[in-house]
Amino acid sequence: MIKVENTALKVLAFLILLGALVCGYISWERYHVEKNATTVEMVYDYNNIVESASVEHTSMEHLFSLYKKSGITSLAVYDETLEKLMNHGHVLVYRGSEMMIKYHEYGENISTNKIYIQPTLVATDRSYFEELKKNLFHLLGSDDIRMVTLDGIETIEVNASYHRFLTMPLGIFVSTVKDAEKSGLYLVLRPHNEPHITKEWIDNFLAVVDSSDHISAVLFQGKEVLGYKEHLGYVANELKKRHIPIALVEAQSQLGFEKQAGIVDLAKQSNYQAVRAYAMSKDELIKIDPKEAASRFYISTIERNIRLNLFPSYKFATGGHTLSETNAAYISDVTNRIENHGFSVGKASVMEAYFPNQIMKSVAIAGAVSMGVWFLILLIPYVGKYVWPIEILAVILFELMFFGVHATLTTQLLALVCAVTTPVIVVTLFIDYCLKRKKEAYQSRGYMGIFGESVILLWICGAFSLIGALYVSGLLSDIRFLLEMEIFRGVKLTFVLPIIFISLIYIQRFPFFGKSVSDGHDFIRFVKKFCQVDIKLGLLVLLGVLGVAGFVFVGRSGNNGAPVPHFEIVLRRFLESIMYARPREKEFLLGHPAVFLSLAALYRKWPQIIHYLLIVAVTVGQGSIVETFAHMRSPFILSFIRGIDGLAVGTIVAVIVLVGTILITKMTKYLGDCYEK
Repeated sequence: MIKVENTALKVLAFLILLGALVCGYISWERYHVEKNATTVEMVYDYNNIVESASVEHTSMEHLFSLYKKSGITSLAVYDETLEKLMNHGHVLVYRGSEMMIKYHEYGENISTNKIYIQPTLVATDRSYFEELKKNLFHLLGSDDIRMVTLDGIETIEVNASYHRFLTMPLGIFVSTVKDAEKSGLYLVLRPHNEPHITKEWIDNFLAVVDSSDHISAVLFQGKEVLGYKEHLGYVANELKKRHIPIALVEAQSQLGFEKQAGIVDLAKQSNYQAVRAYAMSKDELIKIDPKEAASRFYISTIERNIRLNLFPSYKFATGGHTLSETNAAYISDVTNRIENHGFSVGKASVMEAYFPNQIMKSVAIAGAVSMGVWFLILLIPYVGKYVWPIEILAVILFELMFFGVHATLTTQLLALVCAVTTPVIVVTLFIDYCLKRKKEAYQSRGYMGIFGESVILLWICGAFSLIGALYVSGLLSDIRFLLEMEIFRGVKLTFVLPIIFISLIYIQRFPFFGKSVSDGHDFIRFVKKFCQVDIKLGLLVLLGVLGVAGFVFVGRSGNNGAPVPHFEIVLRRFLESIMYARPREKEFLLGHPAVFLSLAALYRKWPQIIHYLLIVAVTVGQGSIVETFAHMRSPFILSFIRGIDGLAVGTIVAVIVLVGTILITKMTKYLGDCYEK
């Protein structure tokens, strides 16, 4: 039986290694897709510049130059409203009562409860008036609009509520686009959808798109995309033909996108001609200083595949600067930091619609299944007798699911399996190695020897964990996951389940209550003994501390985690400024130094509970390495370097822990000797 099991384990190891190589190749292809899409579009509101020019007593040309120097590449152009047209001096708007006073001789043609719109005397503004007239007939129809001539001036009469009509979206004007493109910058159009929108209205928008060769992207505003629902396919096809990408705004939780009906379907129908966008609200911006604002835009760009940044404006100027100079300063900080990181600014890069070869995915699935079977043998050694039928049936089942039922769900499930089992397998092998070395270490190992051994083991464990991480990356690598239209599912489970499983494996290898667990009867005995443990005040305090730690540990996972304290934010910003990819605290502050301490606890016969908790900490660190790759929106190379950086910084922290351990040991020995004397 042992020979059969060893042969089976060798086959499993071969399949796991083969699958890892295939996943590595897929990840390499993914890396090149991401590497070829590193241009970031920096967008600012055109209307803000128009209004700031008059308030700050300067020219629009001067502000365009200021924002260009800060890194702005594009201007966001929104729907016009009557209020904006009136404030910018493009049209004249009157209430009916005002019109009655001005043109009292035309009293029978004027109604006091209607709105009247006239062109200004400026010739260039006539185009705005003509577009307004055309769009109003599209939006309201002839029943609510009438053209009248008052004193020889063409006038639009509108039957509408004055205050609501002032802010009603009237569509993007060609005239606005023509004025904005004089800046020399790209234009990002931000259309608003209308209820029961017609195909003619969409064609009107497409005419605006065709009016300029500076249009770089479309970033829809409101709760629905333009054309939802009836004309979604038409909008997607027309934008795809014009090679105009669709921008999807990342949700504030950093998971998925802001709720906008039809946006994901539109991106899919355009063959994933889309970019991820980051937009901070003005209310959020005013809560933080410019340095922190710049850091958030920088991190979103390098860590979450953001390729379009929409910058809000501060409400008040600071530092003796104008408001425009205040805004340009923090934008310039973002530009400098992302360029130093290897990105460029310009028209947003659109990632290739990448889907890996299905045969390679099939091999990766076989390897992932083999990893799950190996884990099962470690957790329940008895099933080793049935390894062949379990492996064969599991591979057949998941391959059939992949090719026949639901490919995405299959890869998501297996990615979760790999993320959960990898740290358990790695730490179990680490435990088994330590048990073999224990007797020799009792006699010959000092703290320096233990430390040297722990550093080697830490990097070996890290390498094995990165193999498991390759599986997560390889199984989920396609454009849907890179844009985060599909996501890794089960992030919380990747934190909780490895701890549960490593605990079950631990009690099989180490004696709690005088005996290790070797079968079902021993496990029942262990549970009974555990339930009979006397609860003392010290134990309650320990359980309370562990409970708080567990809450923080799980609560801080995922994208809607617990708040981050200020001192940790400072540490993060420092690491971001000196490293390519900031490592995770639970790796370099907890899991990686725990490798040394767990060896010391075992070799120096520290209390069993301390050794167990340190093994849990090691599991947390190794699990974090793998879980990093579950964030598919993060570039592969960044996740990989983050894991290496974590091992490097963790080694440095382990040196500090070594020194502290030696000092505490010597101090306690000295105090003990003094007490005896």
